[in-house]
Amino acid sequence: MLVIKKSAMKKSIQRKHIGVTALSYIVIVAAVLLVANACTHKAGTVALPAPVSGSAQAYEQGHEQSKIVTVLGLTPNTGSAGTTVIFRELEEVFNVTDAAVLAALQSAYNSKSAVRVSFDPWQGLVTHVTPATDQERMVVNSREIIKNQGYSMMVDLSADNTDKINNVQDLGVINTTTPSIGLTDVVPDMATAQLMFDYLAHQSCELPGPYGVDYCITYQYCEDGCYARAHKMCYVINNRYHYFTRKVFSFAFPDGPYSLCVKAEKWGGCCINWWYHVAPLVNIQTPAGTKTYVFDPAMFDEPVLLATWLHAQQNPACAGGRTPKVTSYNIQPTSAYAPNDTATFVTDPMYADTDTTLVHYRSLISCP
Repeated sequence: MLVIKKSAMKKSIQRKHIGVTALSYIVIVAAVLLVANACTHKAGTVALPAPVSGSAQAYEQGHEQSKIVTVLGLTPNTGSAGTTVIFRELEEVFNVTDAAVLAALQSAYNSKSAVRVSFDPWQGLVTHVTPATDQERMVVNSREIIKNQGYSMMVDLSADNTDKINNVQDLGVINTTTPSIGLTDVVPDMATAQLMFDYLAHQSCELPGPYGVDYCITYQYCEDGCYARAHKMCYVINNRYHYFTRKVFSFAFPDGPYSLCVKAEKWGGCCINWWYHVAPLVNIQTPAGTKTYVFDPAMFDEPVLLATWLHAQQNPACAGGRTPKVTSYNIQPTSAYAPNDTATFVTDPMYADTDTTLVHYRSLISCP
């Protein structure tokens, strides 16, 4: 059964890389967005930044990005050169082949220090490491963390019963968080759910707009940014449609040389490896009772059951020398933004990082 459908959406805007190479720029953008959010997240749609221009050729030439990160894990590759590295702030799994870069990352991991890394996301390769400034470390260390608010489940998709995975209500997950005042917990039917899904999908940065959100959603760039996409989607579902949401985080960590392996069928067919992924969860009334569905327009054209979403992240054609395996999933309240590890999560209550990420990634693509 084909679980990732090809999209017919046309690529109608040209792309140009928006680099964020200094914390000062991030702070300025975040400050502007923070002020804007005080109005836009209450008042509704605002004008988008001017359309970008350019072509995908720059990406084919290996244009790099950089970000302040903390090292979460380093694992020597088996059967090939290099070392696999994962960062708290990026969902993509990276490889390190340069000895000096590896030494710098190992030192940062041992000291639990933030560093700035330069990397090629399309090759999944870390190329440079420099120390973070005191101000950059302060920003990383100031993140608000929540814990023990959700439900974590180890999973073996080759053995576990699909119905058991899909019936999350039987696990008591439905009671881990209480719907907020004014939000309805269950969407009445699949037709209503599909209307919401289609609205979210049409906020894609691959489409020309106009958009119904302040910043278009970067489904077309699957290498990173799921945390921002999920946070924005939950905001729309909560505030436009008034339905309650949770989030589901999938993990391929910490045991063994595993990764989530996905083929970006909707965006050109290239392979992507993640150490985690996240999307909104919505309860939908079906003829078989209330079921929990995942909304992920980066991967699908409709809401899908949890087991379908998880299985799509174990594509053996995209293993790339790793073992495609979902080791666990974690259901969290909407306030959980991105993992600090597999049990605790950072938050983004004012949408500052959400909107900064969407602006930064709005003209990037998965498969140049």
